[in-house]
Amino acid sequence: MRSDELSDEELITGCRQNNRMSQELLYRRYVNALFGFCLMYENNREKARDILQEAFIKIFTNIKSLENAGSLNCWMKKIVSNTAIDYYRKTSNELRFIPIDDAAQEASDKEPFDAELSTNDILSQVNKLPKGAKLIFQLHEIEGYSHKEIAELLHISIGTSKSQINRARQLLQHWMGENRL
Repeated sequence: MRSDELSDEELITGCRQNNRMSQELLYRRYVNALFGFCLMYENNREKARDILQEAFIKIFTNIKSLENAGSLNCWMKKIVSNTAIDYYRKTSNELRFIPIDDAAQEASDKEPFDAELSTNDILSQVNKLPKGAKLIFQLHEIEGYSHKEIAELLHISIGTSKSQINRARQLLQHWMGENRL
């Protein structure tokens, strides 16, 4: 059976019954999109695969709590996001942020881009940010978390979240030349 032959709701029902075929079909349907999402958090493909694998374990374990089949994609992305944050907590002794004194200097040391940038070019520049700043930027600017939510997730102050966003924007704007975020 192919994954496109069943609706998300049918796959969810099968997964809730621990049906291995339904789990495999759900995995096949969403693995590529969720792996791309993992790569936004972790550049290293092997580490991104580890995050994805752990996220799918959580998805299959917790699928009984999903209330609306229509929100499956968002629900799974939230699990991937939380799994990536947990991964950073476990593997990083300390998230690296952009120091206050170094932000302006780092921005002035980089060559700006003159050409128009594609999405891949922008993501490439975001990936150059220190891990902590990149994670905060990802959570706030791409996923829409508030500074308060970020502070609670990462065990930092709201001020740290705000300052890292501002510094990351400055660096990215400089690196990308006249293109604005």
